[in-house]
Amino acid sequence: MVLAISLHRHLLAFLSMILLGVAATDQAGTAYLEEKSKLADVITLPSGLRYKILRKGEGAFHPTIGAPCLCHYAGTLIDGTEFDSSYARGSPTTFAPNQVIKGWTEAMQLMVEGDMWELYIPSELAYGERGSPPKIPGDSALVFTIEMIEIQGEKVIALKCNPKTLENCDEKMKAYIDKANTKFGGDGDELAEEIERLTKMKGGGMKEDLKAWFDIRIFLLQQMLLDINAKEEL
Repeated sequence: MVLAISLHRHLLAFLSMILLGVAATDQAGTAYLEEKSKLADVITLPSGLRYKILRKGEGAFHPTIGAPCLCHYAGTLIDGTEFDSSYARGSPTTFAPNQVIKGWTEAMQLMVEGDMWELYIPSELAYGERGSPPKIPGDSALVFTIEMIEIQGEKVIALKCNPKTLENCDEKMKAYIDKANTKFGGDGDELAEEIERLTKMKGGGMKEDLKAWFDIRIFLLQQMLLDINAKEEL
């Protein structure tokens, strides 16, 4: 009986796939994406999204899925035919990750302010088998350049730097960690005071790059303080 029910469910799922159609990137797009995956500077995610970092931003935060973001972008077919561009219109556009195609939704939540990426998106994460007539045929892989100018909504911390092991820390962060270790010597109270001082200093009129550096320093000091507190509890 259980086997019969299982087979029935599989049959219904199979028929649904036939009736609804299964979105899949066409042969040319699939070959294009596979070639991109072979390049050393292209990152391939489990979803099938590929991207290349054209410029690394200085931002310290990612947008949440509903956060409006000011972006510049340009989209082309794999043959280079451009179908949309905010650059051509002369002004960036504001939208949230949950208001765009799936490939953008995933990519935008990984970006920080100042980032410029080139995205290679399979049709399953774009416009699927229907496409977006008349400019985008069905089952088309697409290429986008996207520039994250400003996150205008809710943000989440983007840093992965570990002050203890220095893993995922750039040279500027390492230098600051070394300076903080020398200055505060593992004193939790002094670290807490410095965190409070930096938090009070960070103001709305501050330039974005300076504000981002304040956020980075506060984050690093917080991680160092957490490590000290964890040791004291042992």
